[in-house]
Amino acid sequence: MNKRSPRPQKDPGKGTGTPHTPMYSAEEVERIKREYDAKLAALENKIDLIEKSVIPKSPEGSSLRTPMPHSSLLSLERSTPQQLLELFESTLVEGSKKPDVRILSSAWGILFSGLFLSGTDVQNEIDTISRENREMLKKVIRADCTRGGRFVFTIIRKGGKIDRAALIMIADFRYLAGIEQDGITAIHMLAKVCDKNIRPVFIERAGKKLLSELYDSDGIPPLFTILGLGNLSVYDLEAIEKVFSHEDLKQVMAKNRTGRNAFEAFTEISDRLRENLAHQRKTFMNARPGAMAADDGNAGPRDQDNEDTGMPVSAGAGNPAEPGTERMPPLPRAGTSPGLDPEDTSDKSIKILIVDDSEILRCLLLQRLNNLGYENCIQAKSGDEAVTLAESARPYLVFMDINMPGKLDGIAAAREIKAHADTRIIFLTSCCNKETLERAKGVDPDGYILKPFSEKNIRVALRLLG
Repeated sequence: MNKRSPRPQKDPGKGTGTPHTPMYSAEEVERIKREYDAKLAALENKIDLIEKSVIPKSPEGSSLRTPMPHSSLLSLERSTPQQLLELFESTLVEGSKKPDVRILSSAWGILFSGLFLSGTDVQNEIDTISRENREMLKKVIRADCTRGGRFVFTIIRKGGKIDRAALIMIADFRYLAGIEQDGITAIHMLAKVCDKNIRPVFIERAGKKLLSELYDSDGIPPLFTILGLGNLSVYDLEAIEKVFSHEDLKQVMAKNRTGRNAFEAFTEISDRLRENLAHQRKTFMNARPGAMAADDGNAGPRDQDNEDTGMPVSAGAGNPAEPGTERMPPLPRAGTSPGLDPEDTSDKSIKILIVDDSEILRCLLLQRLNNLGYENCIQAKSGDEAVTLAESARPYLVFMDINMPGKLDGIAAAREIKAHADTRIIFLTSCCNKETLERAKGVDPDGYILKPFSEKNIRVALRLLG
């Protein structure tokens, strides 16, 4: 008797003219998409690691990668800023094809390099891009972060200073904190590689919670990454002090709560910076003709202030010196002071009031003025104190920080001072938004100096006083 072969099971849908299609809920579709994007990001990361370790580097040191098709890159380079913005906006349209990360990252670089000359310009002139377009770009970054952050990490790892500065100024940091590669979050990466001129802005935008409570795979918070860079400036220290109180810093530690706290590290760096700056000032004063005569009773408020604060600063122009970079100032020509133009005949005896809530920046400006020969300087740390001091001291010129805590900000304090005396005002600011400038114009100031300032900025502003 022959055995019968088992009859095959009837496939549902066959013979009915309607193929069987599995059904998924919206939540399942989103989960599948996230899993796919995560696997794709992991695969691309592996490819990057293989390229770095196996493929030889070009003489310029850049890894060999498959270049973007020339026609695509050429098309981007010929695009107007509006066209590039429209490209980003198109990625947000529901149902649109998933954007090519290489094209988007190149478009990002071309857009911001075409609008700004440096990372500092991005910070000060971000209003060049409308609020609506900045919000749109923020959504593009947010959407990328929900897909694993391939675009964001491309900007951080391979973008230039301007590209990263734009990311810092536009991105919502809460989403950057949620993505990581090799156990390192986007916040940690940015803290390590961003341009030092915009690092103070990064510190303030990241804020206390993310800098202290977000950890990498080694249990290190981003604040420790910053404190370990070894090239911090007074502007970085000032930004940290704006975000954290000293008590806050004492609570910031590695995740396992072992080792030093952030306050100990911060204090060590601050003390080392003070020592280096003090050494530079001492070297400068020893090389300066007539230094002994000034020390014999004509030092005025400058020496008293610096002795009290312990915060003298570099005699050179530009940003304050950093640890390990001190240089001997050039010897001056006979009858001149370092940094002082021999043809400059302006009155150096005028009384100048320096107003800033940051002790570090007051001392920095004080030293710059001293280098230029202006010895008769006094200081105030708030708008209210500046008004009181101006009434009694009657300064000829006031360097006034715009953004200060208290009842009177810099603009209000300047208005009050000018209402009672014919005093010249030069505003100091790190913010140049239109609303602030309009308020400042109402005081009829004699000039503006953007932070971080240099000796050259101050010299030019003083000459324009006439």
